[in-house]
Amino acid sequence: MSRCFDELPDLIEASLVEHPRVVLVYFDAFGWRFLERHADHPLFSDARVERWASCFPSTTTVHATTIHSGLPLGEHGLYEWHVLEPRLNRLVTPLWFSFAGDDRPETLRDSGLTPRDLFPEQTLYRRLLPVPSHVALPAAFAGSLTSNALLREATVHPFAETRAGLASLCAALAAEERAYGTIYFDGADALMHVVGTEAPEVAAVMETTLSAIAEAPWPEGTLVLLTADHGMEGISPERTTYVNVAWPELGQHLVAGADGKPLAPAGSCRDLFLHVLPDRLDEVVARLGDLLADVAEVHKVEDLLAEGLFGSDVTDALTSRLANLVVLPGAGEAAYWLEPGRFEQHFLGQHGGRSPNEMEIPLVSWVAGG
Repeated sequence: MSRCFDELPDLIEASLVEHPRVVLVYFDAFGWRFLERHADHPLFSDARVERWASCFPSTTTVHATTIHSGLPLGEHGLYEWHVLEPRLNRLVTPLWFSFAGDDRPETLRDSGLTPRDLFPEQTLYRRLLPVPSHVALPAAFAGSLTSNALLREATVHPFAETRAGLASLCAALAAEERAYGTIYFDGADALMHVVGTEAPEVAAVMETTLSAIAEAPWPEGTLVLLTADHGMEGISPERTTYVNVAWPELGQHLVAGADGKPLAPAGSCRDLFLHVLPDRLDEVVARLGDLLADVAEVHKVEDLLAEGLFGSDVTDALTSRLANLVVLPGAGEAAYWLEPGRFEQHFLGQHGGRSPNEMEIPLVSWVAGG
């Protein structure tokens, strides 16, 4: 793995010098091992296939923000599904524009925060001008507040079905002399959360999606790039370790948010981030390390920053939101925070951690009609 997802905006921009049209097919959770599983699909027979790396944390929030803004994680700062928003001193779910744990999107509407406060002002689509950009997204969220914030300067094409989305994007590209386009597929990711990675219906969804991509009417000469934001680790609700059950007093060692509750859980059950009181950090790292010895590694986040795990250019956009402790479960394991009815672990598949199943992604490329 010599290259990382956050290099894609530069690659796209450079490729538009050589090709009149460039498309990024963003196939959520189609990690490297799934490409290997489907390696005999005709789509890959004449394509160039490379193994790339996901950004850490291996989560859609990081990668969707990067691919729409053109910025790496260290500059946009939205590092996981749940993160601290310092202006509210509360955990929020950026892609839903909601408070963390809410069961519906856009509950931040009355908070005083706007999507433009949360998401970067810069977009890749502005950077590519005067080349026009077209973005095809599932209709369920194509018109959301988050999409409106991230997709400024792009023409959005909502779709309800995979082949219809591809046809709409291809028609839009064919009508332009030069253009950039991207399409997002979330079906495999959503399904694996519920049924796990090995269920036969997962393979069926991936096969159907790959066939639709292969058979799409891409304008001749279009450079098509197919990638994923991350892979997926198989987990189990029954095997999940709840850190505040293993250590009932843990909440007393965490920073309190504006609602008076501990700032937990940031991240996910594959990368659980905790905002620990600074003078308790050493104690909590040691105690959780002992309690979770058979389940997970426990790290100070400052050590991972020093390793460069969050990238080389880290700004206040990230550090102001970032927790100071992270729990990284081993393969097949999950560690989370329990608040019944609000924070519970029901998934059979999840991502966010550093395992190869989560971090290894493909970059597949070909020129249509070539």
